[in-house]
Amino acid sequence: MVDIFFLTALGAIGALAFSILKSNKLKKKVHALAVQSDTIAAQIDGFRASSACTIVNGIDLSGFLYVDLESKRFCIVSTNMSYKLFEPKDILDVSIVENNPAIITETQITDKIRKALLEGLKPIGGLIRNKTDSNVNTIHVVMHVKDSDHNTVMINCLPVKTQRNTPAYENAIHIANSWQELLKVLMHSA
Repeated sequence: MVDIFFLTALGAIGALAFSILKSNKLKKKVHALAVQSDTIAAQIDGFRASSACTIVNGIDLSGFLYVDLESKRFCIVSTNMSYKLFEPKDILDVSIVENNPAIITETQITDKIRKALLEGLKPIGGLIRNKTDSNVNTIHVVMHVKDSDHNTVMINCLPVKTQRNTPAYENAIHIANSWQELLKVLMHSA
């Protein structure tokens, strides 16, 4: 008779091998898209990218964000390799959002910020999170821009689930703070 533990272990090994294979294919696809995207950004007249990152739509890759600190502009290259340049005045707000359910709260706050912007007040940034949960699934820098195609730009700063107050969490928060500050500098330069 076949040992049930042996079959369970064999299944787990198979699942792990499939996961690694799938992950490697995804990494290769993202890398290929990034190389194409880098080429497009490098060919834009008067634009010299000094910072770049991937942007997501939920958990799916939706494109790449490039920032030119000299010209104070940024560019979004989508996965279909179309691009659009933005000026600092196009940024409505920038915030850090932790865990997906908090995005609902962030959207409500953004509506208030947009209203305040229309009334001449400055947007408010900061960390928005569900404080009761010690598990962290996502940390995004969320930027809202004046554009119908790319009105919400999400930068994923946490590649894996983690707990608060771990090195992975602290590193993700550091990356998120860096991107938020960079985008706020652009926003306030308008």
